[in-house]
Amino acid sequence: MNPTKSMPLQLAQSVIYQGRKKRTELGQIIQILEYIGSSGETIITSIARHANMSHCPATQNCEKLIGGGLIEVNISDNSRKYRLTSDGRAFLNYCRNFEDVLKTYKLNDLLCHH
Repeated sequence: MNPTKSMPLQLAQSVIYQGRKKRTELGQIIQILEYIGSSGETIITSIARHANMSHCPATQNCEKLIGGGLIEVNISDNSRKYRLTSDGRAFLNYCRNFEDVLKTYKLNDLLCHH
């Protein structure tokens, strides 16, 4: 299964916090990884816009992902373009497999926060 072509991961869903929906940090990270994977190579402005976050938090999340080896950045002509690594693709596959395991054991409601 190609992780960039399937449905968004339920692990990326929001939680209710103080009466408001709020994405988990894992949700933000997965959303960024899925977008970068579907884009091929993209700049931080596009990532931030797609993930509905400001430039600074998007950059911080991307730096975490670079540190984890899940994405890499190419710098050319004063432009930073991010792309998914093979480990990033594997991580998304692991997340999907985990969701499938939860569904197999009828524990998929653990992914939904009420």
